[in-house]
Amino acid sequence: MRYRNRLTWEQGLTWKQGLTWKQGNEGEATGPPCESPEQRDGLFYAIPCADTFHSCVNKFHFCRRRTYAGSTRALAGLQSTTPMELRHSLVRVVFSPRQSVQRPLSKRRMIRKMPQVLLLIESSRAYGRNCLMGIASYMRAHGHWHVLHLERGLQEDVPATVERQRFDGVIARIENAKIAQSVERFGVPTVDLRGLFHPRRGVCFNTDPNACAAIAVEHFRQRGFRHLAYCGYEEVDFSDQRRDAFLNCCVELGMIPNVLSSQRKPKQSVGEHHVDTLGREAQGESDEKEIAQWLATLPKPVGVFACNDMRGRQVLGAASRANFRVPDQVAVLGVDDDEVICDLSNPPLSSIEPDAHRIGFEGASLLARLMSGEILQSTHYLIPPSRVTVRRSTDVLAVDDRNLAEAIQFIRTHACEGIGVTDVIEATAISRATLERRFRDSLGRSPREEIERVRMDRVRMLLAETKYGLEQVASLTGYRTAAHLVTAFRRHEGCTPGQYRKPFRDR
Repeated sequence: MRYRNRLTWEQGLTWKQGLTWKQGNEGEATGPPCESPEQRDGLFYAIPCADTFHSCVNKFHFCRRRTYAGSTRALAGLQSTTPMELRHSLVRVVFSPRQSVQRPLSKRRMIRKMPQVLLLIESSRAYGRNCLMGIASYMRAHGHWHVLHLERGLQEDVPATVERQRFDGVIARIENAKIAQSVERFGVPTVDLRGLFHPRRGVCFNTDPNACAAIAVEHFRQRGFRHLAYCGYEEVDFSDQRRDAFLNCCVELGMIPNVLSSQRKPKQSVGEHHVDTLGREAQGESDEKEIAQWLATLPKPVGVFACNDMRGRQVLGAASRANFRVPDQVAVLGVDDDEVICDLSNPPLSSIEPDAHRIGFEGASLLARLMSGEILQSTHYLIPPSRVTVRRSTDVLAVDDRNLAEAIQFIRTHACEGIGVTDVIEATAISRATLERRFRDSLGRSPREEIERVRMDRVRMLLAETKYGLEQVASLTGYRTAAHLVTAFRRHEGCTPGQYRKPFRDR
């Protein structure tokens, strides 16, 4: 037999026999309200539990004039009954098998329809997979969607069977005009995570090219490189953006980088004005001879910034073909941090890791706002990369001064042991003034700043990859206390360690 109550309780009331009234609900309960209930005039009686009685006695008094289950009879004797007397007496419960109480339709809780979302994101490379993981993190935190995701490559068309379906929103990495047209035909809010085509009914995300260039230049400068170069795919959108940002960053620092100008004409997609990215990457496999000739013209040692990991692997192949030592003569840095591509390179390729997880998470967040009808002020978002994953292709010190190289190596080996500038001077046997001058001339910073930089690199790694508390992180990085660590970290990063770690915890 089923019973329904009509009272709303401020706090849950658990009866001795196991029946629970939940807060704010007019819910249902199955089974009898007690093991051996007393029934009088069609109504049931039960004894409340002692541990929950006192929290609800005021509500009993409030409800003494209420009616329940269609009856006009009030709680008998409740008005004149003291709490202790009520606790030991039979209390009329608000369930009746004689009537079924239904709320008006307008007062029923409306159950929202679960959104239907199409994901047109490739899973063939790390960037797309990390975007998908970011979307999954958003769904775990904010509620699930019905999603359709098909295994696909970056340039695969939208299947006809998918085009005939209806969706509430789309998250895509739109690589060409044909895919863009297919997405527009859905006529729903759209978030693009590629940055090449801007959807009319949505927003787009991309990795910030200026931030990538700044990280690349700083990475090479930290290793003592004074000669820099750029190798990309001409007329490919992201490659041209990173090239221009790299040139601007170098010019601001008084450096003049070299850029490979290919003699090959890039292939364009049929009927389109932009270059086929995957076709240009495949064409680049036959560029080794041209790249090797270009590398031979560069002053050594040189740091080469490649537009992505595929181009970085091709540069490494050309360097090997021309018998250049990597990383002593030619150091190479890519973008995307695709572990498969980087680890299959010879030697393994250092790479800038884009924050694709954050791009996916924030893209999903904005799609939810668009599907709710919100109008966004900004329609283009640039997300800075996370960090550099250092592998053998840049793991070197390109410094001609032997004493300076020894000082830098000593700092990188012992910085997290709590050393100071005095320890560096004792290890190198040169004066403090000379050491300071040589650091400024070669690295653009003092020995103390270099010690702090190495420590901060270690702190960021521990915060991102471990669950260590701040005291343990401080002890592993040469800080006396967690408070000293927090102060230094805020000064360098502009945020607290907890704020920096939060995005990595959400993954």
